[in-house]
Amino acid sequence: MYGVNMKPQSLLIVGVLAVAAIAILVLLLPGTSAPAAPEPVPVPGKPTPVPVPENGTYVNTTYGYALTCPEGWFYTESGESVWFSSPVKHEEVRVNAIPLANTNATDEEILETLNKTYAKDLRADIGAEWVSTERISLDGVPAYRSTYSVPIVEDDRYTFIIRYAIKDDILFSVMHTVFPPEYDIYNVDAAPTAESFRFI
Repeated sequence: MYGVNMKPQSLLIVGVLAVAAIAILVLLLPGTSAPAAPEPVPVPGKPTPVPVPENGTYVNTTYGYALTCPEGWFYTESGESVWFSSPVKHEEVRVNAIPLANTNATDEEILETLNKTYAKDLRADIGAEWVSTERISLDGVPAYRSTYSVPIVEDDRYTFIIRYAIKDDILFSVMHTVFPPEYDIYNVDAAPTAESFRFI
C-alpha cells in the first residue's frame, strides 16, 4: 500500500535540497550577492526510468560513483541527480552530485553550513523534525549523516536520511527514506542500497 502524499513529498524534498545547496554556495562565496533567478531550462520530456543492469550495479562515470540495487529496480538520471526506484517505480534512494564553485571555505565549513540549512529548510517546507547528525565516513571521505522524522498522514511518520560529503570539489548527497512497512514493502531495500554507495 502506498500513502497518497508519498510521491509529491519526495519531490518536495528534492526541491528543498537543491535550494539548500544553492544557498550554501551563495553564503560561502566571497564577494557575491543574491543571484538573479536562473532562466528555466527547457526539458524535452520527463526522464524515463531505466532498469538497473542485470548485475545490479549502477555506475556513474560522470561523477565517479556506483551503487548496487536489488533485482527489478530502476534508475532515472536527470542532470546532477539520479534516483533509484523499486519495481513499482516508487523512489527509494537519490544521489545528487553538485560541482562546487571556487570558495575560500573549507570542506568542513561547507558541510557545517549545509547541515544547518537542511535542518531549517526541511522543517519549514515539509514539517521535518531533526533527529540527529553525526560525523561519518562516506566511502573513506569525511562526511555527515543527518536523520529527520517527517509526517505522512495523521500520526504516521517516515525517516529521511541524508549522507553528504565533498570529494574533488563535488558535493555528494546520498538520501534514502525509511517508511513504515504498510506504506512500502520495497523500502526495506532502501538503506542497503544507499549504503552501497562508493566512489570509483
